Amino acid sequence: MPENINEQLNIADAKGGKNNEGGENSRPKIEVSATNPELSNTAGQLNDLYAKVAGDKQVDAETLQKIREQILALQNKEKEKFHSISANYTHPDGRQETINIVLETKFADFLSFYQATNVDLPPDFEDTVREIWEKNKSEIEQAIEQNGFDELLIIPPTPDIGDLSEKMKMDNGYYDAIKSSSTVQNLKGIQFASQNTDKPRLVLVHKAQNLKDRPELEKTLNIKGKDVKKDQALTLEDYLIFQNKYFKETGKHLDEVGWTWLSTGTGARLVSSCWLPGHHALPVAAPDPGDPHGHLGVRPARCFFGNK
Repeated sequence: MPENINEQLNIADAKGGKNNEGGENSRPKIEVSATNPELSNTAGQLNDLYAKVAGDKQVDAETLQKIREQILALQNKEKEKFHSISANYTHPDGRQETINIVLETKFADFLSFYQATNVDLPPDFEDTVREIWEKNKSEIEQAIEQNGFDELLIIPPTPDIGDLSEKMKMDNGYYDAIKSSSTVQNLKGIQFASQNTDKPRLVLVHKAQNLKDRPELEKTLNIKGKDVKKDQALTLEDYLIFQNKYFKETGKHLDEVGWTWLSTGTGARLVSSCWLPGHHALPVAAPDPGDPHGHLGVRPARCFFGNK
């Protein structure tokens, strides 16, 4: 029995693609995608081989099964490689880091998270996530290389901040520093304005607990609200999901030290948030956009959107 691809291909060529009966083999091919040219070329060769010899009675079933397994293994390898990113990042101190993100793993993780928190997902959510990834993969990789993003948030449409805040509530809930100046169970009734939260999205962020924990984030402290680039910051909706998921993974809360500006507005101001350990609540405030604060910065983010 042939032991490798080349030997198998030689058998097929010698037989000229004919079966015992002298007719062309009519058995259907196993599909091979073309997302990765190198792997697809090898898988394509095996596919052709399978089609040539599948109807030949002189080729035993074990050989055919081996060819088929090699095709499927190459397809799985191709799929894994296409849906993963390995990017090199140079930290401000010169330290090198390889950041790996595997979409399949992340999606499964977030799917479990949303099921546990009763967040409704669109029926085509998985397909949409893959489309966003495939369309923007090179830009995602570039953003990681340039900024050191080491976490990917996979977020469905979140058009109702009140409903989302109720599902993302932790401990005592929220401290409303905008309307009621009191602890509340959700953020219903407060007027917020966020961009593109009606769309599914992939969001790159840093998985640092506090801004002071990474130089790239620490340098944003003292930034004024009016200087925040809204297209490069988290929305309040993204932040609530990130906070809850981070706590479930680590047992800690984001921003227990310091506050972060968000791109969500209320009136003419941007909102900010953090976690208040003493109150066991997440506050939402709207500081003066013209005043700098040494404890207030911004978490850089890069968002990639799908259609509504």
